[in-house]
Amino acid sequence: MIFLDRSIPRSVAEALKAVRPGEIRWLEDDSLHSTPDEVWIPEVARREWLAISRDKNIRRRSRQRELVFRHGLGCFILSQRHDPTRWQYLKLLAATLDEMERLFRHQPRPFMYLVDGAGRFSPYQPPGWLPVDQLRPPADG
Repeated sequence: MIFLDRSIPRSVAEALKAVRPGEIRWLEDDSLHSTPDEVWIPEVARREWLAISRDKNIRRRSRQRELVFRHGLGCFILSQRHDPTRWQYLKLLAATLDEMERLFRHQPRPFMYLVDGAGRFSPYQPPGWLPVDQLRPPADG
């Protein structure tokens, strides 16, 4: 399942649903527009859904990054410099969704990729954030 948060316009989500029936969920399909990241991030991670957002705060704010890390979310952040039109969103998602799905299947979680307006992917790794395969369980004390 592919989850789109509220930063992706409803019309873009609906267009994707039309060509990928049963594979796309938009935040407001099940929740209020005001649903905070603290609610949807753990739920999407628990369900093991691929997440797509344009919310820069997910990568910039330590609290949101911690949610991604703690809950093991795999997400893609659209990182255009200027607000895209709905058509630009749709073209970018159509051009990159297959690669997002491939990375989601093969990349250990948690992870975050930035996807620029040209469709280039860049892994985003904040300082001190280890990939899941490098985490060690806490030592018994």
